[in-house]
Amino acid sequence: MMMDGPPTPTMKTRLCNKYKTADGCKWGDKCHFAHGERELGKPMLMDSSTHFPMGPGPTGHFAPPPMVNPGMATPASFGASATAKISVDASLAGRIIGRGGVNTKQISRVTGAKLAIRDHESDTKLKNIELEGTFDQIKNASAMVGELIVNISGSAPPPAKNPAGGPHRGGSGSNFKTKMCENFAKGSCTFGDRCHFAHGENELRKPAAA
Repeated sequence: MMMDGPPTPTMKTRLCNKYKTADGCKWGDKCHFAHGERELGKPMLMDSSTHFPMGPGPTGHFAPPPMVNPGMATPASFGASATAKISVDASLAGRIIGRGGVNTKQISRVTGAKLAIRDHESDTKLKNIELEGTFDQIKNASAMVGELIVNISGSAPPPAKNPAGGPHRGGSGSNFKTKMCENFAKGSCTFGDRCHFAHGENELRKPAAA
């Protein structure tokens, strides 16, 4: 049984069962069914007062609503910046930054990540190292910051506090150059001769006995 109400197709594909009755079709030219075989396959016409879920276009012809390109819906979801925080002892912040910001500038230049040091949210004894960039940039910057912290933390006290003048002259600890420097292999070590990791097999030392 055919319906005399307007369905939602875009073409007139069936004959209207009310058109040739005594009462006639109340929809007239706006009927979604064909008023004779000559209208079969004809696009439906409707005026601007007719409301449909998908809405008529500017010409009065039924048209679907504009679709949002799913690839452009969330452009920030791909290649977007991410952030990370590393909490460090506040006393190390100055040396992490380096004189004139030399260390942080070097890390930013090598990795492409943005680096800033800010106050910790709740602990005045800590500072936050904030990194911003892609995931790979943050990963590389975190590795360089980690090596920087190890080098700073591993520094021995000044010689004046070591009256015995032991064998660890120059601030080298028991783990001095016992591991290879990962950043040296990448050409991104910022410490040069001051690095506490070995720059090549010739600098590699065996761990000191306990």
